[in-house]
Amino acid sequence: MSISIFLILLLVGCVVGFLAGFFGVGGGVILVPVLISFFELQKFNPNIITQMAMGTSLFIVIFASISSAIKHKKNGNVYIRGVLYIGIASILGAAIGSVIAASLSGEILRKIFGFAVLLVAIRLLVEKSSAEQKENFRPHRTKLIIIGTTVGILSSLTGIGGGVFAVPLMYYLANFPIKQAIGTSSATVIITATSAVIGYIFNGLHNNLLPEFTLGYVNYLHAIPLIIGTAGLARYGAMVANKTSSLWLRKLFAIFLIINSLYMFLK
Repeated sequence: MSISIFLILLLVGCVVGFLAGFFGVGGGVILVPVLISFFELQKFNPNIITQMAMGTSLFIVIFASISSAIKHKKNGNVYIRGVLYIGIASILGAAIGSVIAASLSGEILRKIFGFAVLLVAIRLLVEKSSAEQKENFRPHRTKLIIIGTTVGILSSLTGIGGGVFAVPLMYYLANFPIKQAIGTSSATVIITATSAVIGYIFNGLHNNLLPEFTLGYVNYLHAIPLIIGTAGLARYGAMVANKTSSLWLRKLFAIFLIINSLYMFLK
């Protein structure tokens, strides 16, 4: 990898990390289409580009989530019981999802991703700047297991860490207070994304179409500068968001995601 490519990916990682921290969405929403375009420019085999973009995206998301989870744990917003049940259930879901993802064509996976991004955009458009706190917070383990399994499958099929799915499910299905939903999600994403990455590695080990410096469907060489940039800027995005009236910026970002979704549908 040349110095110029390293610096470009580092800059992209910084932008992705800042946006992820500012808007409170997973970096995978932005990383997957960026990686698909980058791998196309690198002339990698088109039959494995989408799977490799998703596997690499999930690998990067792990590191960003660790940083986020530590911060939320210090603020007392991580519900450990929820992390255990949702996280363990997501392992099974991620295993199922990664097997399905490996068997699907890149075109179908891009459409699944496009639909998921469209849901994220709708959420950003309709959500309020703040949400009311829930009472009687004692979620049943069955609900937590359902959430974890669902998030694991969706995470593997889209290359997104899963927080964008987990937060609304925790809030509406399991009655989580919004801050604990976000904090708990950041911790469970570590487990979910790790499980999904293992699945992408295992299912791509014997694929002869993959380029050098990959482990299964994870391109670890090009992930390095993206990890540095993403992990480094995510916290600053969150800090700026706390000091900014970001409602109108969320709407603009939602419009950007809708365009991104249409691009993935039509690609």
